[in-house]
This record gives sequence, C-alpha cells and structure tokens, in this order.
Amino acid sequence: MILFLFLLLLTAIPERLQAQGLVVSNDRADSLLTTNTYIRFVDEGETIHFSDEDFFDKAGRVVFPVNDYRLPPDAPLLKQLESEVLPVINSEGYALSHIYIRGAASPEGPYAFNKQLGEKRAKALTDFIVSRLSVPVSDSSFSLDVDFEDYRSLCLFLSRAQDNYYSRVKSLCDKYLPSDNVAQLKKELQNAEGGKLWKHLLTNYFPNLRTARIMLVFKQKQTEAIAEKPVEEQPVPEPIVVEQPVMEAPATAAVVFDEPQILPRREYLSVKTNLLLDGAYVPGYDRWCPIPNVAIEYYPKKGHFTYGASLDFPWWQDYDAHKYFQIRNYQLETRYYLRSGNISSNPPGKGAAFRGLYLQAYAHVALFGLCFDADRGWVGEGAGGGIGVGYVMPLSKKGHWRLEFGLQAGYFRCKYDPYQYENPVDPSYSDHLYYYKWSLDPALFEKRQYRYNWLGPTRVGITLTYDLLYRRISKKGVSFKNKETR
Repeated sequence: MILFLFLLLLTAIPERLQAQGLVVSNDRADSLLTTNTYIRFVDEGETIHFSDEDFFDKAGRVVFPVNDYRLPPDAPLLKQLESEVLPVINSEGYALSHIYIRGAASPEGPYAFNKQLGEKRAKALTDFIVSRLSVPVSDSSFSLDVDFEDYRSLCLFLSRAQDNYYSRVKSLCDKYLPSDNVAQLKKELQNAEGGKLWKHLLTNYFPNLRTARIMLVFKQKQTEAIAEKPVEEQPVPEPIVVEQPVMEAPATAAVVFDEPQILPRREYLSVKTNLLLDGAYVPGYDRWCPIPNVAIEYYPKKGHFTYGASLDFPWWQDYDAHKYFQIRNYQLETRYYLRSGNISSNPPGKGAAFRGLYLQAYAHVALFGLCFDADRGWVGEGAGGGIGVGYVMPLSKKGHWRLEFGLQAGYFRCKYDPYQYENPVDPSYSDHLYYYKWSLDPALFEKRQYRYNWLGPTRVGITLTYDLLYRRISKKGVSFKNKETR
C-alpha cells in the first residue's frame, strides 16, 4: 500500500506543476542540452555567466586554416548544427535569447591582419547560424569578443598540457597584456631562447588558436496553465545567478584598446641604383666608366600604380687624352604592378606590397657632351619616351631590400653638333681650345644643325632597391569587451 501511494504521488507532482505553468523543456530540448554543451535554455529574464575556462571548454568550436576566414565545409560543428541542432530548435519554435561568439587568430601574423581575421571568423560562423534559424534575430542578441591574438587560450593549452614553457609564457602575458603592449609581448616570445620557444608554440599550439567559438542560449518554453479552478498566484522568486569559478585568466578578461595602436610599417618611398650602370664599360671611351645613377619610387596605400623619378649623372673627363663622358639624364615614370598594393590584401608586416611583375611607361630628357679623341666629339640635348617591363623580388624577409630586373624600349630624338680639338679652319693655328666642326663662314653657323633618332631598347637594368621612408599606419583602437565575464 505504501509503495502504491508513493507511485501515485510521483505521477501527480508533474501534473500539478504543469497546471501551474512551471514545467519546462521537452525531451528533445533535454537531449540537446545533454549532448551539446554549447546549447543553453534559460527562463525569461535569466542570465548566464561564463568564465574564460568554462567558455573554452563548453563552447562549440570551428578551427580555420591559416590566414583564412571561410568556414571549412567538413567542420564537425557545422554538420552537427545543420543536421541535428538547428532543425530541432526551428521545429520546436524556441526563441533565441543570446549568441555569445568569440573569433580569434594565432599570434604569428601582423597585428592588424589578425584583428580583421578574428572579426571575419566570428562573422562567418554567426552568418551560418543566423541564416539557418527560423526565428528572428536582433542585434542585441549578440555578444561579440575578438581575440586579435588569442593569448588567453594559448595559456590554457600550455597549462593543461603541463608544458615546460607555461610559466615563461604566462609571466610574459601577465607583464605586457594589462598595458595592451602586445607588440613587445610578441617580440619577447619570438626572441626567447633564440627563437626556440616561438617555433615550439607555432608547431604545437598556434593551429588550435585559429578558431571561432560560440554558445547559443534559447528561451525556455513553458506550458500554459491548465487549471480547472483559479490557482492562487504564487510569488516568483528572483532568479539566482550562480557565478562559475573563474580561473585566473592568462590574459585580461576584457580586451580593451583605447590608445592608438602603431601597426607595422610599410613602404612609402624607396631609393635605388642600377648596378649595371654602376659598373659600366663605355666603348669608344675605352675604359671602365661607372655611370652614377639614383632613382626613387613612391608607393601609395592601395591600387596597382607607383610613381618614380631617376637621374643618371656621369661627369668624367680626361683633358690630356681628349676623353669626355658627361651626361645628365632626367626620367619620370609610372609603373603598374600586376599584384595589387592594397593594404587589405597586403597587410603591413608581410613584406613589400608592390612586388612581382610590372609594366612601365616613362619619359626623359638628356643633356650630353661626349668626346672619344681630339677629332671625335659631340654635344647636344634630346628627349624621348617609351614603355618597359620588369620584375621585383624581395631580398630580405621584410622586403625592405629588393632586386629589380627591367628592360625599357622607346623613341629618342636629339639635336647635336660635332666638335674637335683645335681650329678646324686653320690647323696651323693652335690655341688648345675646342671648336665646332665648321669650316664655312662663321656668320652662317647655327647651333644644333644635326639630328639623331633612335627607336629600340633604351635601358637595361639590374637594380638594387631599399625602402628609405616608411608609412606608419595608426588606427584608434576599438573596444571589444568580453561580455561573458562581466
């Protein structure tokens, strides 16, 4: 008899609660809650708090390929969401309460690039879920947190693996992250033990930091009251919020950047010299005759075009041998690099933005005085223009030293006069001066009576380039607060 009464009591309790509207989730929701730790159901007005460690353990996670923010189609979380979780949510009509999402990047890339990468990874996962939910989603439903360079998770990985480097990495994070000095933190990690520590982190931990993590919170459904007679309204107790124990965070719980962050610099103006001209041998002059030359190139922040100028200025003379090689050649040019120099695709810190194959257009003017012996001398000026093609390859890791291979071809037209040593009219008269080659009436003489036209190659170059000036790109930091741990 006692056993019968006990069973009867167990049967009556759920019916009594249901009549009062207090019975919560059905079996399918319970199943989701049990099998998927990143799903939560809450009553209206209830709040949830996550510690860093709790979020790290229970959030759904998508791991991305390096430098990519596109969702991997074979990610287990995506398959589970699409085939198991979201169909149940949609069919049962659960309302969305909140989406907690955290996008992250591993530290090895440039800081500015990592910021964009973390944001895009978080957005990609969010868009995937929102596009498959049948319930409306408001902007207030999101708590976005971006770990530009995820040192919080790195320290957790090291701690749980009982890695020998944990104490070293943790102490550096505690030293520099509170003041947001991420650049110095990364520098010391890279230089520690001659790069051995950084290589260890890169191989064993960084691939697991390229993630987007998510927690989905839905409002719990309650059955409507089914009472045969009015039930006295019971006071509803205030929701009790139980704080999860918070592990000492390896990085600050709230990542807030309020001061300008100086991002890695990129090229602004380079200086260069043509090595072939620097070691030139001039036929007719019959000796090695370096042609001093210098050029500059200006690099915009975006687009394919750059702009440059150059000067060739050999000024050699040997009066006793009657040899002169004196030129002033001024050139302006523009280049079109097939590889775009946009910051979005070539972020600072990834080497030279403008490199690889380029096409060129140029124009130049020249003044010259050439003399190979006492009887062969020319003086004049000319102008021309044309096109060119070349290739730029970095010589250093950061791309500040580069080597260029180039070829120009075009049209050059000049006016000139020949001249000689001593008087051409009376060879017996010697005054040790140079004269134009003119033996007719001096009154009929006019300068620049001769013309010369050239169509073909005008320059070949193997050019050494160095970035003389840099553009520092500074942005005002944006506050990304970790709302889960407030």
